[in-house]
Amino acid sequence: MQGWPAYAKSAVVLLAVIAGFLAALTACEVAIRPAGMAARQAVTFLPVTQAGLIDRTAPVQQAPYSQEPVYRASADVAGPHVAFQIPFYLATPKEELAFFIGATPGLQEIRLNDRVLQPNVPRDTLRGATDGRAFFYMLPPALLQPGANHIEVLVETQSGLLALAPFHIGPATEAARAAEMAALISTYVPVMAISFLVFATLLCLVTNWPPQDRQRIRSLMLLLAIWALRTWFISFPTPVELPFLVTSFIYYALEVSLIFALARNLLAGEAALEDWRKGLGWLWLAIICYLVAVTLAGFVVGPAVREWFKALAWANSLLLAVLAVIGLSLLAWGVATRRDGRWLERLALMVCLLALSIDALDSILAVSIPLGKGVPLTFYAAAPVGLLLGLGVIASIAREASEARRTVVQSNQILAGRLAEQDAELARSYDAQKQMLQRHTMLEERQRIVRDMHDGIGGQLLGLLMQVRSGGADAPVVEQGLQASIADLRLIVDSMDSAEGGLAETLRSFEHRARPQVEAAGMAFSVEHGLPDDQPGPGPRPALQILRVLQEALTNALRHSGGTRISLASAVAPEGAVTITLADNGRGLPAEVKGGRGLASMQNRAAAVGGTLAIASSDGGTVLSLTIPDPATSPPA
Repeated sequence: MQGWPAYAKSAVVLLAVIAGFLAALTACEVAIRPAGMAARQAVTFLPVTQAGLIDRTAPVQQAPYSQEPVYRASADVAGPHVAFQIPFYLATPKEELAFFIGATPGLQEIRLNDRVLQPNVPRDTLRGATDGRAFFYMLPPALLQPGANHIEVLVETQSGLLALAPFHIGPATEAARAAEMAALISTYVPVMAISFLVFATLLCLVTNWPPQDRQRIRSLMLLLAIWALRTWFISFPTPVELPFLVTSFIYYALEVSLIFALARNLLAGEAALEDWRKGLGWLWLAIICYLVAVTLAGFVVGPAVREWFKALAWANSLLLAVLAVIGLSLLAWGVATRRDGRWLERLALMVCLLALSIDALDSILAVSIPLGKGVPLTFYAAAPVGLLLGLGVIASIAREASEARRTVVQSNQILAGRLAEQDAELARSYDAQKQMLQRHTMLEERQRIVRDMHDGIGGQLLGLLMQVRSGGADAPVVEQGLQASIADLRLIVDSMDSAEGGLAETLRSFEHRARPQVEAAGMAFSVEHGLPDDQPGPGPRPALQILRVLQEALTNALRHSGGTRISLASAVAPEGAVTITLADNGRGLPAEVKGGRGLASMQNRAAAVGGTLAIASSDGGTVLSLTIPDPATSPPA
């Protein structure tokens, strides 16, 4: 129906719901009747005495058939008990026959050819406002006779009514099937309807609804609760037998409350109609007050009050007619045009509104079903339809919950994606800032090294230059000073070149510079690198301090150890600290070196990078161990 105007879609929805409802109602009414069941024009009856005997001397009277459908007798004329006479003819009884009778209020006893089939025990124990349920009774072949037979049905007045429901004499299988279907529709389905209505009410109550839906849900809970009460009242007996006035008051109070609950539900959630909802509440209160007044007056004026209740039935039908026209149109429009996921709930409400309207119309006009070729209505359609209302609301809530969960999952996925993008962006920004910080730090370190070069090597070279110019410098002294300056310059270059490559790269650069010196002195040089390549470097300036310590230790070993081998080793301790060891197999450090300024300078340089320096010297050689904290966590010196 894409491309259709909204009113055309609404009309199609409305016609489809009405057609489906009438088809289902016809199917149910046909199912609760045995095949071949037909109504007679009238049934005769005789009065029954207080002793339970049929007064066969009294004149025979007739109870005409009406479209309610029922054979009705006047209790004022016939008395409180009557026996309806049902004659029938059998040529030759060949199959099992049964007597099927619909819901009959006040049913007492059934006799076949003056023999009791069902004794004088009330059969209306399951009777509610629906006035009982259908039964079937087997007709014993021994009691049947070829030709004329008759059945007598003893009935007592119920709330001033003497009535006989439609009946049928035919095959027992058909009677049993019809009685079972009648019990299903009038008893079992209402039980399920009440259960689902109560469950739907509780489900609405425990669900955490958003603020914009709470007004609508409260009105829906009210509707479900009243519908459950009405279904129970018209389908099942009250704990105690109530007078006619009290029964009528409860029935019409529930009817009126149900009408206003439906109207309130239609108006719920519409802020512009708030005043109408308040007006409905006052109108409902006025009608309830009228019901109370009529009920109380009925205890005074007696049977005349029945006419007042008839007027109320007409007013009830008028209210329902107005509500049906407006409500069905609004609900059909909502099903056709709105995409809020409540179409199941709206369809169920449409069916319920139709059922309630049919019940009210039947109570005043005794209508027949158009699709059933004059089949009259015999049960309250709204009672079993309550099952659809409960199921529709539950399905609608389940669908809303599913949609809400799908929305939450999609929102979480979108949010997770955006968070991942933001995390990636933050990581990229952090890496860029980290690199900028590292470059800035390295630039500062290099500037410090340049200043050190200016103050250290520059000053040393300037001093040598002054000595040469003054003629006071010996060639060996100048050569030693130049070598020291060149060595220090190489250390500075190595520290800056290998700083970005990490501490392992710095030590390999030192090995590359130191190996020619060691081998030129005739000593073996062994190296064991234990640092991973991804071990971060401490920075150019701390690296320079480490290299100066190692260079000083190497110079002392070459000059004073007298050994044949020098080893360099590095390792990472479990707590993350780095240990660098330089050892020789010489005779140990002489006393002038142990107490000289060289070792003190090495201690100071180790402390400058946050580390410690340990020197162990003996006749077997000297071991220098430099331990520095984890370069990844320690700030540059």
